[in-house]
Amino acid sequence: MNFSFGEINIICTNLDRTLHFYRDVLGFTPTTDEEGFYHMQFCGNQFLLLPIASQPLPESPYGSMAGCSLDLQVGDLKAAYDYFVEQGVTIDTPWQPGKSMFVIRDPDGLPWEIVGAM
Repeated sequence: MNFSFGEINIICTNLDRTLHFYRDVLGFTPTTDEEGFYHMQFCGNQFLLLPIASQPLPESPYGSMAGCSLDLQVGDLKAAYDYFVEQGVTIDTPWQPGKSMFVIRDPDGLPWEIVGAM
């Protein structure tokens, strides 16, 4: 049996708020608007914003519960951290000088690791 990677579904509670985060803050490109959900591309990957959740993830420290997170690589962690703070993004694990990553949350609490580019 052979599998191939498909799109990544981002299940959310509020399409407008989630679309703003992924499009306007992270820079995802919407490709298709289909009556209540969006297909988007980012770094060669296909994502689907799917507003079917009735509640966001429960608050918990990053890594304390099983789950999945995605990484975004960036050359300047301090500049990225300052950018997310300016944008009002929820910071789960703050950046500190000498650290190689920090964690942000999308509007429904999904974690994204922001890591220094190797």
